[in-house]
Amino acid sequence: MVGVADLRTANAAAVLGAIRAATHPVRFANLAASTKLSRPTVEVIVDDLVRSGLIGDAPTAPSRGVQSPGRPARRLQFRPEAAYVVGVDVRAYSVNACLADLDGRVVAVRHRTVRRDLTGRARAKAVTEVVDDAMRQAGVDRSKICAAAVGTPGWVEDNARVRYVDNLKDWAEVDIAGVLGGVLDCPVAVENDARLAALGEQWRGVGSTTREMIFILLGERLGAGIITGGRPLRGHHGAAGEIGFMIFPDGSPLAARAIGSNGAQRPGLNPSSIYSDSEVVRGAAYGDPGAIGALETVGHRLAEAMAPVLLTLDPALVVLGTSLFAVPDLGIACDHVLKAAERKSADLLVDPPEWRLSALGEDAILTGAIRFALAAVERILVTRPTSLFR
Repeated sequence: MVGVADLRTANAAAVLGAIRAATHPVRFANLAASTKLSRPTVEVIVDDLVRSGLIGDAPTAPSRGVQSPGRPARRLQFRPEAAYVVGVDVRAYSVNACLADLDGRVVAVRHRTVRRDLTGRARAKAVTEVVDDAMRQAGVDRSKICAAAVGTPGWVEDNARVRYVDNLKDWAEVDIAGVLGGVLDCPVAVENDARLAALGEQWRGVGSTTREMIFILLGERLGAGIITGGRPLRGHHGAAGEIGFMIFPDGSPLAARAIGSNGAQRPGLNPSSIYSDSEVVRGAAYGDPGAIGALETVGHRLAEAMAPVLLTLDPALVVLGTSLFAVPDLGIACDHVLKAAERKSADLLVDPPEWRLSALGEDAILTGAIRFALAAVERILVTRPTSLFR
């Protein structure tokens, strides 16, 4: 049996959905027609939604010619500024945060450089501070934040805690969801950074037209975010995509084999310097054969290392996240890596995927965090919108 409260909640979701779907402000008569609700019912629901702040009256357009007597008909529109979500990107040397409204429009972005050797508690404090900075920049009160998502290196369990991370000191011992949730008084989810980068690239990057994609986060760590069937793949333990931990039969880790190593059998660049070696990158930009060859070696090894993964998942697209090349001429350097990887992939696979550079660069993880947080809010807006702030 459906109760009155349940029916009113369902009607609110229907009315809000109709307003959001409209391409222009709508009138009561249009809402009654599209939702098949009575005019009095629509009026009651509209009052509820206006009080919640989710909708409001659209400005009255200037009249031309002969004006009709009486007040003009009310026209209603969605108010994306009614609430906001927070996205956070935690890295070894930085903590970044952004704020976006309910349409996903970013209203503030803040970055903070931190020491790599920060304790977990100190890094968590930096997270709350940079989020506060973003809210102050946007002039948004905490009461308007309805969800947040934190992107972090490592294995993440149940979108709640970091289970293991190898490059952030005692970060796995910190309940960052609880810490940030206590500050914002809203639900906070935690997710792997590469997985969020894949989600961001699917939403607003080069992966928007495919449902099968792998995003390779290539930098100090090597990780992958996998989109299959249009959804992120997490795996049973939340470790799907942690390709940097794979070990080859000779005992060498995938990360070193893919990016470069100093061994006699696999000569190449030191993986810790490939992204900051300005001579190599600039040399490749100006056509130096040795520099180009060095970057192509990176691409070849990446394709070799990824071949078993690509055969297993059969993605349509591989996106290379290259924002960690901290030097000028980024595009040219990345292009050498990408094309070499694509050529090698074609040699190794029957049906090789397309390889492309990330369109989002440094913003991929933050973009994915915003998308993740908005998805949680969306589930409320389409079912029980007036409970968003309760």
